[in-house]
This record gives sequence, structure tokens and C-alpha cells, in this order.
Amino acid sequence: MTSLSTNVSVGDMMESPLHHHADHTNATAGGIVMAEDKFRGHLNLRGNPEDNAFTSAVESVLGVALPLKANTSARNGDSVVYWLCPNEWLLIVASGTQGQVEVDLRLAMGDQHIAITDVSSGQTLVNLSGSGLAQLLQKSTVYDCHASNFPAGKVVQTTFAKTGTTMCKLENGSMDLVIRRSFSDYFFLWLQDASEEYGLRVA
Repeated sequence: MTSLSTNVSVGDMMESPLHHHADHTNATAGGIVMAEDKFRGHLNLRGNPEDNAFTSAVESVLGVALPLKANTSARNGDSVVYWLCPNEWLLIVASGTQGQVEVDLRLAMGDQHIAITDVSSGQTLVNLSGSGLAQLLQKSTVYDCHASNFPAGKVVQTTFAKTGTTMCKLENGSMDLVIRRSFSDYFFLWLQDASEEYGLRVA
């Protein structure tokens, strides 16, 4: 099997779906701060969580154990794993490395019955933070994002306004959202309107 190069200069070949909003700000401080984590690799993984060979292979490649409990995540450096359902996970890896990660996973798993799909081109990762974040989330999603119900590391698949998203709470209190590339403009326009009273800054 031919190894895929990890030295791809993605920034020279493509634009982030939110690149045209990079200079937006309507506040000096920014009660809401949006930062797009551009060009991360996104891999959808399916396999049998009860198969130790499968879980061990993933851990050997990513350096982090698969989260097996519902609505949880695991992190190791640039690698993040979101639990999506009992046999499905979203792997988010460093920019440009998703091809090699897929190759390494397939080699580590041998003839196991798995599915790996590169979905990097179809979605992006956005981080929201700021003093107005709690109020913004109350406006934007039906899910209860209060700290008592949404601790750090929790993963939820829900809607943000009218677009589907996978949200993960970080240790610093900010929120990562995975959104579809085709909904990125809609997402930003909603964010711009919903954060008007707090101020919005793009980091």
C-alpha cells in the first residue's frame, strides 16, 4: 500500500469556508469570539467497540483510547475523538495528516470489518467563547448547555439555529462546533445577528 504524504500545503490549495469573514468585528472586546480551526482532518470511523483488537489498534495510532461512553470525547495533542453512536466516532486530526492517519489505521486493523471515511472537505471546526457565550447558546440551540448539564468533554449532536452540529465543551469553558461546510455562511450570519447585543469578534 502506498503511503500518503503528510506534507500537503492545504492553505495553498483551498480556502476555509469562513475565510471571507476573517476580518469581521463589531466590538472592541467581543462578548462572543469565534475562531475557526481551519483545515483540520476529519475522519468518520465505524467499528465494533467490543472488539479489543479494534480499540487497541485505534489507540496505537491516535495515542488516545476510543471513548466508549455515550456523548463523551477523548483528546491527545492534535487528535480529538468524538463519540457519535455505539459503533461510530468522529476523529479530528492535525491539518494535512488525515490521509496518513487513515492508512495507519487500516494497516493497524488488518482484515477487521471497519469503515473509515474522510469527510474533511465537507465540514469545519469552529470554537465559540466569550462572556456572552451562555446567552448565545440559549438563543441558538434547544439543548440545555448549562454547566450542570454540559460538563467539559461532553459531546452532543444537536442543532445550532437550523443547521446540524456536533458540539463539545472544552476545559476552558468554550465550545467547539463541527458544522457542515455548505452551512457555514448561514451559521455565521445567524451568529452575527444573535451576538449583536454582546459584540462579535473573529479571532
